[in-house]
Amino acid sequence: MTIDPTPPASGAASRPSPSRYRGVDIRIDVERTPHCTFGRADLFEDTQFRGRLSIGSPDATPEDVANRLARLARAKVDIWRSVQRHRRSAH
Repeated sequence: MTIDPTPPASGAASRPSPSRYRGVDIRIDVERTPHCTFGRADLFEDTQFRGRLSIGSPDATPEDVANRLARLARAKVDIWRSVQRHRRSAH
């Protein structure tokens, strides 16, 4: 996922369009302050909120934070799908 590393003039978080991974929409928002870069990834499945991942770093660029969040979000989805398969096969 690519995010524009230039902070918006209003100071609001950058809002790229959601990416879709294994049926889950991943929406990543990143905000840079003078001292830190913060980001969150919200996960939605069938328009239902399923979870949030958040990270912050004083040294990372907005693109670094967005890329790390994207990787973490995909890993979380992979775990969900694995658990779902296990539950289905157990019945």
